[in-house]
Amino acid sequence: MSLRRIGILTSGGDCSGLNSIIRAAYIRAKTLGYELFGIKRGLKGLLTDPPEYVALNDDICNDSMLTTAGSIIYSDTRAIKESGRSVDEIKSLLRSGYKKLALDGLICIGGDGSLKIVSELLICNGQDLNVVSVPKTIDNDVNYTDLAIGFQTSVEVAVNAVDNITSTARSHERAIVVEVMGRGAGFIAMNVGIASGADVILVPEFKYDIEKVKAKVKSCFSSGKGYCILIVAESVEADDFKHDKNYVDDVVKYTQITYKGIARHIANEIKETGIESRYVKLGHVQRGGKTSINDRLLGSMFGVEAVNLINNHDYGKLLCYVNNKIETIDIKTAVKNPNKTLSKDDPYVNIAKQLGVYVGEI
Repeated sequence: MSLRRIGILTSGGDCSGLNSIIRAAYIRAKTLGYELFGIKRGLKGLLTDPPEYVALNDDICNDSMLTTAGSIIYSDTRAIKESGRSVDEIKSLLRSGYKKLALDGLICIGGDGSLKIVSELLICNGQDLNVVSVPKTIDNDVNYTDLAIGFQTSVEVAVNAVDNITSTARSHERAIVVEVMGRGAGFIAMNVGIASGADVILVPEFKYDIEKVKAKVKSCFSSGKGYCILIVAESVEADDFKHDKNYVDDVVKYTQITYKGIARHIANEIKETGIESRYVKLGHVQRGGKTSINDRLLGSMFGVEAVNLINNHDYGKLLCYVNNKIETIDIKTAVKNPNKTLSKDDPYVNIAKQLGVYVGEI
């Protein structure tokens, strides 16, 4: 008698913790009598004829997956956007791949963009497939969940980098501007800034006064501290510094942004005060690193619960981590308001302000 089958895929930008989800899903699926198929390169694996997949087993899903960043089944951010096919053609191919693998359910791990695509392509028009989604993004901007996989490791990697940068800032009596990821949300910047003892944290949600930024930097030197650390999210802009935006109407509508280097711009502004300034862009280093303990735990919970949902025939759900427990929300409801951002009432924003950090005009 053949085993029932569950597919699992990772879509969008990679991060730490993905392999923890896959490993936990494999163990739980095996316990419940399922095979787990890893669909290669996200939805691209289902678009291919024949579908590209790997039958996961004990040798592949070993304990090393808990610490290894990235995805052992690869991820892809362009397969749908650059396929050259119509939406209807893509839907047909995805459903065909699903049926060819004889899947009983599919676990889609992705961020807000992937969530929109999954909702549009896999669970619509009365032909719903048995899909469960798991939130993944270092930006932590998926709504309805306190944490998404990858965020906590990303913050830890960035804080370790800033700790190293701080020593050279102190030695050379400099102001150093560190640019972190985060896209349209400032969660990485705010967490990294507080944890690393930054003096200035700039995020896209709050307007800032560059003259007050300069004043804060000067105060670090006039007070005897002798150096200054500024954390800035990549999407922050200035009156005379805007990022390139390209609006795309594809399978889903989205804004493609080319970030032009806000850290360098702010460092140059600081130089006008006469203070020696440097900038560092951490970039994709934030997507790697040994997976943090918290992301291992969260990934294990997400992997187990995703399989449980499929086993219980509870499809079309997004898993969420809320108040230290796993909850679910209907994907169709989630995509109506998929993004979250920092608010002025966020606890960490209030903490930063009370620590004397300049976080903008709020």
